[in-house]
Amino acid sequence: MKYLKILIIVLTLFLTMSAVSSHGVDITSDTMVVANETNGKMTKSIADSNNMNISVYKFTSEDEILHTLEHSINNTNKRILFVAYQDIAHDFLKQHPDLSNRIIIVDDVNENTTLEGLKTIINTNEATNNESNFAIPLVTGILIGIFIGIACGVFIMKKKN
Repeated sequence: MKYLKILIIVLTLFLTMSAVSSHGVDITSDTMVVANETNGKMTKSIADSNNMNISVYKFTSEDEILHTLEHSINNTNKRILFVAYQDIAHDFLKQHPDLSNRIIIVDDVNENTTLEGLKTIINTNEATNNESNFAIPLVTGILIGIFIGIACGVFIMKKKN
């Protein structure tokens, strides 16, 4: 009987554990510009002169860009304007075409195209691809709670008899 209790506790722990992603935390803002050393200052000055509240990040490696792009898959509020590393963004959009309304790429970088890109990324609706549904996790949680409650109730009732 003692081993049955331990087995039930261990089984319950394993069934209630969820997968943990060790991808890391996204520390960039939801509306951002990917730039490099050559066009970062120009992009920031264009944004500031037009009173646009947007963060300009200067990246130095492709891995940093891919990490940021991977965060945009799950974060439906993340909007990114690329004025640098456009080839990486194009490759990423080929794999994830559903993000094309939140990832804007400026291939010919100059003041006019950068300003248009900034206006586009700021005016993009933050929740355009919000496919998450609150009802599904709620119903799933309720059903799991009911089944675990019934199992515990049956176990306790059998123990009393």
